[in-house]
This record gives sequence, C-alpha cells and structure tokens, in this order.
Amino acid sequence: MKVFEFTIPTQIQFGIDSIARLGYWAYGIGDRGIIITENSLTRDGTITNIEGILRGKGIETILYDGIFPNATSDTIDEIALIARNSRANVVIGVGGSRVCNIAKIVAFLSKNEGDVSDYIHGKEGNGERTPYIEVPTTFREVYALTRSAFLTDVFDQTNKVLSARGMGTDILVIDPVLLSGLSMATAVYTALDILSLSIEGYISLKVNPLVEPVLLRGIEIVYSTLPGYVKNPLDVTTREKLCTAGLFTSIANIITGFGLSFALSMGMNGKNRVSKAISSSILLPYMMEYNLSVAAARLAKIARVMGMNTEGIAETEAGAKAVKAVGEFKGRLGIDLVSRIGDLGLKKDDLAEAAEVAIRFEDINSIPRRASFENLMEMLEKAY
Repeated sequence: MKVFEFTIPTQIQFGIDSIARLGYWAYGIGDRGIIITENSLTRDGTITNIEGILRGKGIETILYDGIFPNATSDTIDEIALIARNSRANVVIGVGGSRVCNIAKIVAFLSKNEGDVSDYIHGKEGNGERTPYIEVPTTFREVYALTRSAFLTDVFDQTNKVLSARGMGTDILVIDPVLLSGLSMATAVYTALDILSLSIEGYISLKVNPLVEPVLLRGIEIVYSTLPGYVKNPLDVTTREKLCTAGLFTSIANIITGFGLSFALSMGMNGKNRVSKAISSSILLPYMMEYNLSVAAARLAKIARVMGMNTEGIAETEAGAKAVKAVGEFKGRLGIDLVSRIGDLGLKKDDLAEAAEVAIRFEDINSIPRRASFENLMEMLEKAY
C-alpha cells in the first residue's frame, strides 16, 4: 500500500437540531460575525433563527444574503471587502454548495491581501484565515473538509478549484432539520451525486483500506434510503441517513479525490450554468461503463452492496450488473429525472468546452482508466 496523508482538523458537529448549539461553538472563536447566505434562507426564517442563536451568546452579526445561483469570483471580492471593513472575526457560511465555497474563500481573503484572482494565478496565502463555520443546507459539501474551494472565474466563466495555505473550515455543522426546505428534485439529484462521488472514490487509484468501507457504506445508504425519502421527505431520520452518506464522501474524498463525472460536471457548470448534481447523475453509468475493463473487481463489489447476485459469474459480468443497477435504481424512484445531457439545453459544441475544463482537473489522473480529451468527448457524446 502506498503512503497516504490524512488529516481532518475540522470540528464536525452532526445531528438533528445541532444548529441550536451554534452559539456555543462560535462563542469561543469570535464575537463579530458575518453570515454569508442566499436570500431564500432569509425569506424562510432560517437565518433569523441563526442570528437569534448567535445573539444569545453575545455574537453580533452582519448579513450578506445576495449570493445568486451562478455567482462568480467578483462576488467573492465584494464580500471579502465587507468582511475586512467590518472587522468580522468569524465567518459563517449557510447554504448550498456555491454559498459554502464562496464563504470559505471569503474567510481566507479577509486575512490575506489582494483579490481572489491573485490567488487563482498563483499568489500564496500567509497561512491565516478568519475562523470559518460552515452550515450546509444540502446532503453534502464535497470541499468542506479540505483546504480547497471551487469558484467560477468571472473573467473566463470557467469553474476552477482554488487551494491555498490557510484555507479551511474550523467547524462543520450538519443538521438534517435545516434540509426540510429542499425541493424534491434538488434532494434527489444531490443524493445521486453522493452515490456518484462514492462510486468514483471507491474505484479511484488513491483509495485505501481506511476509506474503502466508508465509501461502500455511503453507496449502501443512498441505495437503500433514497426511495424511502422520495415517499416521505419529511422524515428527518431519513434525511439524517443521507447526510451521513454525504459526510462519508467528504471524509473519503480527502484521500481519493474526485473523478470523471465530477470533473465533467464542473466543466458544464461554468459558462453553461448546468447543475453539477444533475449532470453528474446523468454521467454516472457512463463513467462506470468506461472504467469497467480495469475496475471490474471493485464494480462487482458495488453490485453486491446493491443486492445483486454475482455468485458464479465473472467479475466483468458482475461489474456490468452494477452499471445496469444504477440505471434501474434511478428509474424506480418514481419521479421524473433528466436522462440525457442534451435535455439540459447544451449544444453539442458545448461538450468540447466541458471536456477541456475537465481534463485540467488534477483528480482526473486518479481514475483507474486513463482518460484523454477524446475519451471524455466520447463519454459526453454517449450521454448526449
């Protein structure tokens, strides 16, 4: 087994109603906070509740709730300026993936000079950040436990991953109660994204015995729990299980990195504004099929976790059952899901741009079967 590095400096607070103790955890690290969020969470009362919890511990906050779904790097610079001028000593990100990644970068910039573009182009951080608390409002946030975050560069409208010394999350609060407002479509696509991240992590060249069982358990949770969630989304224990699977991927992907589906979905999300979770769910079976020839044994084990009978058959045949099972699983959820990339409003000319962005992602080198630009185009065209 190769030497690997594994560190989780983040304090994780997980469970139903864990948000009620936010003031207790925040009290020890700051008393002037900036809450970064999206307007929908202000309208539904979530942020008012959080402000009250913090105020109860003597923590005063200012609010920035102007992050829109496709916010770019110029928004990060705008909020960072507010954070610096207000002398906030704790940053709190509450919301979906884009909100959390923006807030994480703001916490870093508030203790580092310059604009975010400086760091995109190679400027190094000073190793510091304003303490950062992350409160996701979806089942997963893939960069939560890393020193990286993604952003959409305003200059070329492509998604990029920013890694810098000093960037990170001090406290991660995962409360399934906060997810009650998720639309059915958002919840299902996010859960399918967890499934994709778990499968790609499990077949990654970087996987090791420490995270193998974690990833398999994540696959099992989504496969066994998501149909029940569709039938009863108000069941908070079901949401808690899906949050558990999401946390497992966040932990495991520190080691395994991300794969083809993730890289391509990031490529499509930039200029084309296509949901990463939706495109990832479409690409999942095509990614599995592409890797079948070199990862049959691992895909066969995934098939067994999904309840497929693989006794007495070759590993390649058993792995093919896992590919088929994913397609059938999506079909039996009983809701309308987008099945082709072409249905997302993309033109065939857009595929090349997505592949060009994806091929530059470092983690694409960790997949078991090496992929060229031509391989990525072939996969996209099959899914189109």
